[in-house]
Amino acid sequence: MIMREILISECIELLRAHKFTVSKPLGRSCFDMVASRDDIRLILKILKNIDSLSREQSKELKKISKILHGTPLIIGIRTRNAPMEHGVVYDRYNIKAVTFETFRDYLEGSPPVVYANRGGFFVKIDGKVLKETREAMGISVGKLAEVAGVSRKAIYKYETQMANPSVEVAIKIEEYLDVPLVKGIDLFEPIDDEEVENKLENLEDFKREAINFLNELGFNSFVVEKAPFDAVAEKDVDNNLNILLTNIEEKGSEEVKRKALFVRELSRLLDGYSLLILEEKEKEYKNLPVVSIEELKKMDDALDLIDKYTELGFKGAKFLQNYWGVDTRDKRYEKYFEKLKEKN
Repeated sequence: MIMREILISECIELLRAHKFTVSKPLGRSCFDMVASRDDIRLILKILKNIDSLSREQSKELKKISKILHGTPLIIGIRTRNAPMEHGVVYDRYNIKAVTFETFRDYLEGSPPVVYANRGGFFVKIDGKVLKETREAMGISVGKLAEVAGVSRKAIYKYETQMANPSVEVAIKIEEYLDVPLVKGIDLFEPIDDEEVENKLENLEDFKREAINFLNELGFNSFVVEKAPFDAVAEKDVDNNLNILLTNIEEKGSEEVKRKALFVRELSRLLDGYSLLILEEKEKEYKNLPVVSIEELKKMDDALDLIDKYTELGFKGAKFLQNYWGVDTRDKRYEKYFEKLKEKN
C-alpha cells in the first residue's frame, strides 16, 4: 500500500512538471486521478500489480474514459509473475500499462517501441516503408523472409500492417535494409472498444427519477459505478460537448458534502459543471449547487435549473450559454443576467 501511495505521489509530481492539471487522488474508484493538458485528458489507474485489475474494473474504467472523452492508462510496477520491463507497453483488457519510468520517458519525448504480448515482445513497424524500401532495393519477399527467419506470408503481413514482428525479427530486417522501420507507441491514443451500457434498472428509485429528469431537460445521461459521482450528463451545443458530473444521494451528510466538493473540483478540471441532487434536502450548502428531487419536479424546463444555479451564486450565464446554446444578449433571459450582476 505504501509503495502504491508513493507511486501516486510521483505520478502527480511528474504530470504537474509537464504542465498537466491533476486532480486529487481518489479512493475506492476504478480510476485514481484525472490529468488534463490542452486537448489531452488522461484517466489514470495506479497499481502495484497490473494483474490485480479485474475485467469489471477495466470495463468501468474504459466506460468512464469514453464518457469523459479521455484515455485510460495504467501505471504499474509488476505483473503477477515478474517486474514490468522498462520501455515496454503491456496490455490489460485493451488498456495500455507501463512503468513510471516508461511514462516519464514518454512525456519527455521518448515513446516506447516495444509491447508485450503472448509469445514475447513485439514492435510496430511501418509496413509501407518496408515494402517501398524492399522493392526499391530489388529484394524479393522470399529473400527478406530468409534473412529475417520467417515465412513469406509473415513478410506480406508486416507490409500490409496485418501483423507485427518480434523485436528480434525487426532488428534483422532493419539491419539488412539499413532503414528505420519501428514506430513509437502512442500512450495517449484513445481506445474505442467499449459500448457504454446504461444500467438504470439497477438504481434506487429516486436516483432513476433524477436521471430521467435530466434526460427530459435535454441531457444525455450515463450511470457510472466505482466513481466519486453517480452519473455524467452531457449536452452537445455547437459541436462543443459540455459535461455535468452528478451526485445523487438520499440525504446530505458531511461525507456527501466532502464527495460533492471533490466532484466540483474535478468538474472544473474537465471544464464542466457539477450538481448534487438530494432526495431530501434539509439545508443549502455553501459553494455547492444542490437541488432536491422535489425542486426538480417543480422545474418546467432547463431555465429553472439555471435560475437555481444563479440563486446559489454560480455562473448561471455561462452555464446557460454553454449547455443550452442561449445567446446571453437575448432579452428573454435578461432577468437571469440581472441577478448575476446584482450578486457581483
